[in-house]
Amino acid sequence: MSLQVSTTDDGIAVLTLDDGAHNALGPERFRELLAAFDDADDDVRAFVVTGREGILTAGLDLKFMAASDADAIHDLLVVFGRAMMRVWTEPRPTVCAATGHAVAAGTMLAMACDHAIAAEGEFAWGLTETQIDFAMPSYGLALARHNVRADRLDDLVLQGRRVDPVTAVEVGYADALVPVEQVRQAGLDAARQLAELPPRAYASTKQRLRGAAADAVLSGLEADIEAMRDFLET
Repeated sequence: MSLQVSTTDDGIAVLTLDDGAHNALGPERFRELLAAFDDADDDVRAFVVTGREGILTAGLDLKFMAASDADAIHDLLVVFGRAMMRVWTEPRPTVCAATGHAVAAGTMLAMACDHAIAAEGEFAWGLTETQIDFAMPSYGLALARHNVRADRLDDLVLQGRRVDPVTAVEVGYADALVPVEQVRQAGLDAARQLAELPPRAYASTKQRLRGAAADAVLSGLEADIEAMRDFLET
């Protein structure tokens, strides 16, 4: 299990990705992420999603995808979408403390959280799907439209450009930039600050802000991934 879950004394659930390597995301990782949110105690006031030193995640598990048939990849992309929409609509505050690289699925995970912190340094961000000849699924587009500056949306998504952490904050992939050694603490601080807001109003406002878009993604998720069949088969 590469998703480690712990809870602070004041009710902040910390979800740490650490597989000892690139924190590649396969179907099991997304199921673990879903379970961490679904099974969280009522005493949990907020969530922090973070990674191992130097990396949040480099994206989907390409070894799994290379060894899988189209049906298995279809299932991976569906559970990926469900996990992103689950994080995006979680009623309690969510913070991403990106400890380094946050590429492709890593950038999506950061955008799915209410607040994302990027680490200073020579780290990569970006929705790089086009670069690897892969179409962007509907949930990635929904997150990008919600987060990315309108004047940068087309060139970043269509070109699949990698950007540095400074640019990631400038364009909207992340919200704050801090020294790498301070990322986890900054994530906890942000989660605690958000958790002080009235929880009922916070949850209701988030639902009003994102609920319709998330529902649209989820209602068409299977069809959207099925429409990408040509990509899945090659």
